[in-house]
Amino acid sequence: MNSTKRNGYKSIILETLDDFPSGLTISDLSDKTGAHRNTVSNHLRSLENKGLVSKKEIGSAHLYFSKRREYLSKALVNSFLHALLAGLKNKFPNKELIFKEIGYEILKKFQFPIGDAYIEEFRKARKTKDQISQLKLFEKFYNSYDFFQDDLNISIQELSQNKAIFRLSNSEYLKDSNEFIYFFYIACGITEGIYLNNLNRQVQCNVEKIHIAKEEDDSFIDISLKIEKH
Repeated sequence: MNSTKRNGYKSIILETLDDFPSGLTISDLSDKTGAHRNTVSNHLRSLENKGLVSKKEIGSAHLYFSKRREYLSKALVNSFLHALLAGLKNKFPNKELIFKEIGYEILKKFQFPIGDAYIEEFRKARKTKDQISQLKLFEKFYNSYDFFQDDLNISIQELSQNKAIFRLSNSEYLKDSNEFIYFFYIACGITEGIYLNNLNRQVQCNVEKIHIAKEEDDSFIDISLKIEKH
């Protein structure tokens, strides 16, 4: 393959990934670009080495993400969201539950670009009665609608048959103060809607603990997820 054609494929793959910030598999990219899977795989490896693409495991699938932002810079978008969240909290203090409801309403107006790998995970979860595996889905799909935080860490702190507590750290919205915490109440509302829409499951998603530390790496927020009885 000559260099012109090779670079053309790389550009097409990157542009396709740009349109799907929640990630695509090699099969997805092959279908959308018309390139053979082996060709896509080889170019992805090259793009990873150049720092233009990142990869995550979602269940048995490998999702690839573009690390470039051509439309608006990540820093600009996050700066705007920080200002918006701080303003909302200042003007509407102690309205956490209302912003959780807003998160739920967002799903009625905005379709998050969830890729086929996430849809497959939901499909498998609908077929099982194992509530623990359904709870753990949160850890996998959260980034599909929080796609401005590439380096967010999510870990399970507690896990029982019908309830889990997840710790989120290294977040853009836990810096310096709690001015931006309404973001997580919105995310809780979105989470409840996603479980209802994709699993037909009523869940309660709540902020349990907020810890803002002097050292940014030590800040975290604990979010609980509880499956309601049918």
